[in-house]
Amino acid sequence: MRLVPLLLCGLVQLYPLAGVAHTAPGFTLAKLMAGLAGVRAASASFTETKSLPLLTTNLQSSGLLDYRAPDYVRKTTTSPAPQDFVLQDGTVTLTLNGQTQRFSLDQAPQLAGLVEGVRATLAGELATLRRYYDLSLSGGPSHWQLLLRPRARDLAAMMAWMSITGDGDRITEIDSADAKGGVTRMQVRETILRTR
Repeated sequence: MRLVPLLLCGLVQLYPLAGVAHTAPGFTLAKLMAGLAGVRAASASFTETKSLPLLTTNLQSSGLLDYRAPDYVRKTTTSPAPQDFVLQDGTVTLTLNGQTQRFSLDQAPQLAGLVEGVRATLAGELATLRRYYDLSLSGGPSHWQLLLRPRARDLAAMMAWMSITGDGDRITEIDSADAKGGVTRMQVRETILRTR
């Protein structure tokens, strides 16, 4: 279980847009969530860069993402070392260094918020996001940013914020900062496979 927080932080971490964020007239959280909820299946490649306060060089990784509505999310890291994270029906399966761990999010409530930040955004589940985060939307339909700030103290102890950026119903970037100053930037090249 010690490896799980590191991998989950990697699912989601740079900094939110600087300055005052503006939202296009008529563009609301409800409209964004409705568009995202319309995506029933998507896959993507990703490149991820992590900067940690104790390291002088950034950590880089790459791999594949897979999503099937409403609750299947898979992150397969192919470089520099193979890792596999699968969320399905509230159960996490994590394979790292040839060892597999399986557990329910109910068994790790402090991690549920991390996982739900990504999964609920992909699924367009606004009520779930609001359970875990204070939300702020900026931009417009063709370039938007959703900033998530943890509400609960146990989640805030792991993550300072998460920022999800997109274009229409596609996710293009997932950034976050952990509570100890580590920052992760994930560039996503998503292909939507099926919509409603």
